[in-house]
Amino acid sequence: MGSILNRYDSIMSMNVCGMIEFAEDPMKMARHLSHHMEDDLSKTRREGAELIAEIEKLEDDKSVPNAEALLVAKKAELMKLHEIHEKLNDQVHQITRIRAKIYLEYRQKK
Repeated sequence: MGSILNRYDSIMSMNVCGMIEFAEDPMKMARHLSHHMEDDLSKTRREGAELIAEIEKLEDDKSVPNAEALLVAKKAELMKLHEIHEKLNDQVHQITRIRAKIYLEYRQKK
């Protein structure tokens, strides 16, 4: 999950709209960002499913040392992953709206 958190930090720290607005080819930049964020969304879904499986396993097998503490930590990690997923999803929707706007402006110029 470390890679998703690192990627998320870099995505959320940049001004996506500003990057697209001042890009040499805004449509290409928006498409590129959208593609990477879609990949990250897939990774968060996959990692979320893995975490849920780990949580269910810990709930079923209380013989694991420190099972309760691990369970709390895994649930907190899952909540953080859900938050990341929601924010990435919002960013993808925002980029999709920007792409549509760019496309309409391009069509009007022709």
